[in-house]
Amino acid sequence: MGISTWWEFWFIGIPVVAFGSFALIWSVPGVVMGLIVSFGSLKHIIYIDRELAKDLNKYYDHNGHMRPQYQMTWAVGSRCFDYWMMYPFIRKRSTTHSKKFRLFMWVNALGMWSWVGTIVFVVFAKLAGII
Repeated sequence: MGISTWWEFWFIGIPVVAFGSFALIWSVPGVVMGLIVSFGSLKHIIYIDRELAKDLNKYYDHNGHMRPQYQMTWAVGSRCFDYWMMYPFIRKRSTTHSKKFRLFMWVNALGMWSWVGTIVFVVFAKLAGII
């Protein structure tokens, strides 16, 4: 094997396999969790909002009820995916010490970022002429 082959293997192949494997393994439970939050009871997104939202007044009125435009399935799902993507950066907002919540958010954040990592490394490999 030449130097370029080892370089390609260590810096492109291993990250693609690692990110891609976790992304594929996470995808099924991630879709199920996204569906539960989107189509299920609003209690899930209300809890996540109260823990991680920067401005609760945007989503809730002065009585504490969720505004109608943010109750739609696509709005709830989109907000959930946004929290998953941004969790590594906004985790300090959380007031709970629940290990279950933190584990849930970290697993989903890693799942979302695994897809990003896989896409970035595959595009890099394509641009470098490796694949």
